[in-house]
Amino acid sequence: HSSIAMPANPGRALMVFFSLRVTNMIFSEDLFNKSSAEYKALEQRFLELLVPYLQSNLSNFENLEILNFRNGSIVVNSRMKFGKPVPRETTTVVYLILEDFCNTAYQTMNLAIDKYSLDVESDQADPCKFQACNEYAECKVNKWSGEAECVCNAGYFSVDGLPCQSICELQTDFCLNDGKCDIIPGQGAICCRVGDNWWYRGEHCEEYVSEPLVVGIAIASVAGFLLVASGVIFFLARTLRDQYDKDESEDPIQVESLPSMERATKYNPMYESEATTGYSHYYRRYPDVPLYSSASAEASTDFSSEEIRHIYENSELTKEEIQDRIRIIELYAKDRQFADFVRQHQ
Repeated sequence: HSSIAMPANPGRALMVFFSLRVTNMIFSEDLFNKSSAEYKALEQRFLELLVPYLQSNLSNFENLEILNFRNGSIVVNSRMKFGKPVPRETTTVVYLILEDFCNTAYQTMNLAIDKYSLDVESDQADPCKFQACNEYAECKVNKWSGEAECVCNAGYFSVDGLPCQSICELQTDFCLNDGKCDIIPGQGAICCRVGDNWWYRGEHCEEYVSEPLVVGIAIASVAGFLLVASGVIFFLARTLRDQYDKDESEDPIQVESLPSMERATKYNPMYESEATTGYSHYYRRYPDVPLYSSASAEASTDFSSEEIRHIYENSELTKEEIQDRIRIIELYAKDRQFADFVRQHQ
């Protein structure tokens, strides 16, 4: 069935991949596991059937390798290797030989093989075509060996050669604190539960977070901020008040004209007479001003009353003498010792 010719690439052995589907066999999960007894038994059966047939019909045939079994009913993916370089047309010869094998397999070996499922590719074909990667895995080719393999996606793992499975199924205790395990494409497994006012966080949901806790932290943060702000405002207010008091202390002090002094000037007959109306400006020189302290007014009450009575009894005093007494009363309100000193040396 084969003809020998010089290969296009001398010195290079040719690999041929082929796939066929057996329709009268039932697939089981154990056929994913290359270490299982069922896989090894079915692998051995196909090798015993195919290897003698291929050896007798193909020159330079070296060996046959069963790559995997795939569901549907059972799809057998295989690879054969030739010991010497063979022409590219060998793939056509292999296809014809396997087609003949499919026609006679049911009669001689009770194998129903769908010949329309037969697929033969050279080693230039995509190796991933004959890999049984499921939807949770990606086929990648090793650039050094040229071998293809299924690499599980994030959050999925392969155990005992089985197709990739979710870590949520393989490890039931992956999540703590009753977390629900889910897979996020491209990221992996997450498993945190969320309640009405609580939730867990962390890679394995090991950290508990509640809404009251979050609210408490928020309130504490706001309270701390307000406390700091209040302290700053109090400090600024205190500084401004001290500055204001300092400015006030530098201004001349205005002292209240005593009510007794007002009565002395108001009711003194000298100020009521027409002859002395020209001196009424002495009364106007001492307008009423706000009290600085009640203590100063009380301290000067006795002294001013005595002086006032003296003014009443001595209405014949001159305007200069009346003015001097009024000044002494004013000085007494400001500084008692100084007023006494002035009165003694007058």
